[in-house]
Amino acid sequence: MISDYNVTFTAKTPRKVGKISKDLLDNLPPKNRFLAKVIEMKEGDSGLSHSRFAQATATNWLPKAIFARSFADLAEISFLEIFESALFFYLPSLMGEFLSRRKIFSKFLPENLHKSISKPVSEIADTPAAKKLLPVKAGIVLSCAAIPAAEYGLSFAKNLFTQKLFHKADFSNVVNLDKTQKENPEVHERVEKSAISHLKKAGIFSAAAFGASLALASAGQKSKTIQKACEVFLNPGAKIYQQFEKKGVKSKGFKNFLDTYINLDFARKSDGSLALGNGQLAVTVLSGVAGYFDAAKDRGKLEVQEVATRVPVIALYTIFGSTLFDAGFKKLLHKNGKYPEILSDNLKTASLNDIPKIAKQLAGDDKNLYRQKIAELFKGKAVISMVPFLFSLVVVGGLLALISRIWTQYRYNHGVGNANFLEQTQNAQTSFTALKPSKDSPFNVFVK
Repeated sequence: MISDYNVTFTAKTPRKVGKISKDLLDNLPPKNRFLAKVIEMKEGDSGLSHSRFAQATATNWLPKAIFARSFADLAEISFLEIFESALFFYLPSLMGEFLSRRKIFSKFLPENLHKSISKPVSEIADTPAAKKLLPVKAGIVLSCAAIPAAEYGLSFAKNLFTQKLFHKADFSNVVNLDKTQKENPEVHERVEKSAISHLKKAGIFSAAAFGASLALASAGQKSKTIQKACEVFLNPGAKIYQQFEKKGVKSKGFKNFLDTYINLDFARKSDGSLALGNGQLAVTVLSGVAGYFDAAKDRGKLEVQEVATRVPVIALYTIFGSTLFDAGFKKLLHKNGKYPEILSDNLKTASLNDIPKIAKQLAGDDKNLYRQKIAELFKGKAVISMVPFLFSLVVVGGLLALISRIWTQYRYNHGVGNANFLEQTQNAQTSFTALKPSKDSPFNVFVK
């Protein structure tokens, strides 16, 4: 139904304010205009980076900030989540598009192939230009290995940040569980040395990957073996699925999953520039998970257990976003016949700028009915777009942060991962031993 409206509507395309049509904004109540801009950011051409930055920051940072247990806890939450979201959603595009593609790797290609570098591997693999494009594409991706390396090191930077600024290295003190705030100098030394060591290693890895990317882009154009390896490197999911096909396993959903998430290539914006790919996001998130756990080990078992409670869930949400909620919600709406004008049978949703076109088809020349239809269609668009996100924010963000906090408090109270609890127990045992009567004392009969 949506495509029918798009085909039959022939009026002049409305002038746009930003990326939202002026016609839509002029016919929306003022209170809905901000929401329209939020939806546009979430679903627009740069929506994958912008919307997921907003979603990840809101979902990861806001609930944890609300439930922060101390100022030090709030500071390191803010440090970690904001820098982490920026690493996930902006640096791949900035490094891949502006630094690597435009400034460095463009020199390895003739000018007529500069725009082709953003095409998917499937579109260029069997073309004459593949021998030049594939090594350069792979080089651009490899040059961005600094992104997952930085994400891995970010948790260690967070530990160092808290240790230097707040002079706290024991997790139970950072989150204000230990009211004595007693710090062990040996823990401070361990946290600092480990953080510096891991950050240096991340830097060395990034530099080595960048050097290898330059060599790959240069030498790869002369070797068919390297060109084939680049094709596999960029989109391993396609090669994996080919092996399944040879064994008689065919599944469109499985193929789409592999092409989407087992794929290191950049996504492509409508203007041909490089954007964040889902596979790149997955690699960065998994690097972050490893960093979370390794850095947590330096500050005690209690933090490791808190990380294990929430990070796997947050990681899955960050990779897949609100896709699962979105798909299920759309199916429910479609099954109940809701918003058929903007929700098609294949669960595709009309864009914001389709709304005036569809409203015009429904209302004809009746201006009052036209405004009414725009309001109705926009309401449906807002429901379809925002409800899954808000549900994810409350459940994945807020509830998980609350559960994590309560569970950590419970474990601390029961001495799990609490260094001071163990120390106090040992002190109590020492005191009891000191109070025991001597070997020859007649009171030994009362002491077992």
